[in-house]
Amino acid sequence: MSESSPSASSSSDESDSQIETVANGVKHVIINGDNKPNSRQEETEKSEDEEQFDLGMKLGFKNLYSGKEDKKGRFQWQDTIPEDIGDPVENSETAKWALLVRNVKVYNDPTKVLSIHSIVVQSPLLKKLLAGVLKNYPGVTVGLNRLEFSGKFEPLIHRWAELQAAISKLGSTTEEQRTTKQHAELLQGILVKEFKGLIDTSQDMMSKGVMNFDLLWTLYQPGATIFSRQDGQETAMTLNTTRYGLDSKGVPCFWITGKYVDWDGTKFGTQKLNICIFVFTGTRAIGSLKAYPLDYHHDAKALRERLITRGAKAEGLAGSNYRAYHGVAWRMGQFGTKDKYNVKGRIVIDTYGWNRFNPGSAVYIMPLTQKEAITEDSSSEMDEHDEDGEEVDEDEENEEEDDYDEDDGGMPIDGRFADEDDESTQPAPLTTDQRLICTPVLRGYSLKNKSWLNFFVNCVEDIEWQKDAFDRLVLPKNQKELILGFTESQRKNRDTFDDVIEGKGRGMIILLCGPPGVGKTLTSEAVAEEMKVPLYLMSAGDLGFDPRLVETKLQDILEMCSRWNAVLLLDEADVFLEQRSLHELERNKLVSIFLRVLEYYEGTMFLTTNRVETFDPAFQSRIHISLDYQELSIDSRKTVWDNFLNNSTQEHTITAPQLSELARMNMNGRQIKNILKIARLLASRKEEKLAYEHVLTTLDVTQHLHNENQASKRTQGSLYG
Repeated sequence: MSESSPSASSSSDESDSQIETVANGVKHVIINGDNKPNSRQEETEKSEDEEQFDLGMKLGFKNLYSGKEDKKGRFQWQDTIPEDIGDPVENSETAKWALLVRNVKVYNDPTKVLSIHSIVVQSPLLKKLLAGVLKNYPGVTVGLNRLEFSGKFEPLIHRWAELQAAISKLGSTTEEQRTTKQHAELLQGILVKEFKGLIDTSQDMMSKGVMNFDLLWTLYQPGATIFSRQDGQETAMTLNTTRYGLDSKGVPCFWITGKYVDWDGTKFGTQKLNICIFVFTGTRAIGSLKAYPLDYHHDAKALRERLITRGAKAEGLAGSNYRAYHGVAWRMGQFGTKDKYNVKGRIVIDTYGWNRFNPGSAVYIMPLTQKEAITEDSSSEMDEHDEDGEEVDEDEENEEEDDYDEDDGGMPIDGRFADEDDESTQPAPLTTDQRLICTPVLRGYSLKNKSWLNFFVNCVEDIEWQKDAFDRLVLPKNQKELILGFTESQRKNRDTFDDVIEGKGRGMIILLCGPPGVGKTLTSEAVAEEMKVPLYLMSAGDLGFDPRLVETKLQDILEMCSRWNAVLLLDEADVFLEQRSLHELERNKLVSIFLRVLEYYEGTMFLTTNRVETFDPAFQSRIHISLDYQELSIDSRKTVWDNFLNNSTQEHTITAPQLSELARMNMNGRQIKNILKIARLLASRKEEKLAYEHVLTTLDVTQHLHNENQASKRTQGSLYG
């Protein structure tokens, strides 16, 4: 049986020119004396090589290079080195030079063909000199291996006078001093040649108190104290950065960014302030600019003292403070405008409460110890050494920065505001420099306007307390002592009273019942004045009649009053106290909400009403004290007349017998006050002292009002009882 085959025959025919060898377990075919793998062998080797590595597992890296760009700056990656690439020009040879000066070709200046693009300071002696000249200049770290200046060379231009002075003081005793002076004069010569015209022009304008738009940047040195007026208030800030740009409407302008000290309710920190100076032609007086260095103010010393004094006042008002206010206050409107309010009355300064009840306008601050970011002109080739060459502990450098993340999305850190009672958040005293740049604005609540507003520090005043308000309250002595005693005790010991459920049942609710004008409202006002706490006057109209909104508003009011230890007065509370019926479903909802929310109130609440016949049983169980006010007796009316007469600066001639005669008139306290008010106006009109005749004339004119009043159920009887 034959064992030959075509393939075997072919192999035999080509034996003279083809020799197969095996080496290291790999077959090689030598053709015509050349060692060449056949195609099948090459594919086998490639296949075996690829199978040895999974994706991304081959040790090493593959370089790719950008190809030629098209007109739009686009390019394709390629694996071959571009032909136009040469050796780097900055190498070990260039590192020997004290300075590296990079130049670029100039196209738009007929006076020169080259301009300095950047300067790299490599001399350690020159760096040591610049460490003193540029000390505390934001964004400059002199201890870098490669200290680079570029752009407008702001650090060197701003500190030009300091640089000149430092060079002039250099000695020449030692070799190091002589070398330092040579390097410094070399840098000085380069800068003078390049920037002499700019420096001379800028200094000339500054000496004359003017500046043009193109050289505004030379006036503003980072770290300087900048003065401006914000909302009419004298304001100082520390300058961070400046730049030329556009405003929101595309108008060219010069942007100034600074920081000032503010209070977020628990601690002091800094906020940013951006000010825009629009483009102008020619020169302009520095003092007329929207913001300028404080030293250029015509009375800088007095201004500095005013700002420091105001800053100390703002520091003293940190926290929750009950004060008086007389001036303009404002808040942001719906369309970004500032809605202004003329406020004259009592306010509560409370930034923590502002954040709590206005989270959309909450105050967020940077830590006072937050270090400034390095500007784009500074080199990124940084080693871990400070200006003196000593190693810097990175953890130590950042330990006081509170891990602040600028990209917080307008949310408080960790999703909640700091606890104002946390001892770790208690603020340290501000320094004089920090008081200088302290905010002119405080946040708080106007008790008269019932609005959260921004208040100016200068308009905040101490309260002039009516010290005898409680003593002049016409009530039985034991009743007055009972009211004041319960109110003060509840304020001091409310945490000791609790229900089965924590936070429930800590409040004190006092019901004052009686006819109009007998002192119900005055009682709560006098108690608040005696205790020197805020009085929050609330009515059913303040809450509205939409059950969905009533609960939110009521909860906010009760929480605010509890925070401030305020006395809450719900005047004319009949709409809530009246017994519920099956036919008033909407009112039933309001009463139900009121009863539920009231359970968790932790302060003191006064309720006043003219009737008690139809009390809702659920309300009766929630009232701690109920006081019934009777019609004023003759003696009580005499005391009321006497109090109102002596409470005015206007003199009167009313005698004791005449006062007794007036006391016989069946009138309540509010009517007595109104009669005297009109009588005083009548006396002033005639330029006379208030007399008994003026009161009688007023009574005659208003007789019909008294007649209608006498016809009512509670005040039947004659005018002269």
